[in-house]
Amino acid sequence: MCLRTPAPSYAYIHRRISDIAFDRGLHAPGYTTIRSVARNIDPGLLALAAGGNREYRDKFELVYRRTTQAPNEQWQMDHTLLDVMILDEQQRPIRPWLSIVLDDYSRAIVGYSLNAKAPSAQQSALALHHAISRKDNPLWPIYGLPNVLYTDHGTDFTSSRIDELCLALHIQLIHS
Repeated sequence: MCLRTPAPSYAYIHRRISDIAFDRGLHAPGYTTIRSVARNIDPGLLALAAGGNREYRDKFELVYRRTTQAPNEQWQMDHTLLDVMILDEQQRPIRPWLSIVLDDYSRAIVGYSLNAKAPSAQQSALALHHAISRKDNPLWPIYGLPNVLYTDHGTDFTSSRIDELCLALHIQLIHS
């Protein structure tokens, strides 16, 4: 009863449970017991009941981490808006975007791109280029070509530019 939309009051639930218990010859639970049980329903179950699979997935599913057997087997790529301020060309404070490429096996950062503009296919390609290229720093030995590039469905990742780049480099592109 608690999973109905809109959720009924505790008093209504208590009355209905009491009626059911009486019909079956059982002792009815107290109001505080009903309230306690209702308040302790798993939030994931409430989200599933209220919004279906999509709402549950958006709020409660853990990010699925694939298991890989070797470096460069699979990379992940995404963007984030950084919590720092920089000055743009007009000397206005803005938050920069970080595009990052991560190796699933080692969880190491393989490459990145930092930009003042919102993510685009060009910035994604730059981050991927940085990941593929040998680094000048000998303490950062990670580079090469991945077998798989795993991304979300952002317009920059679903663009023909990234599709063509992955096709030319023989990288399988998977969208989550």
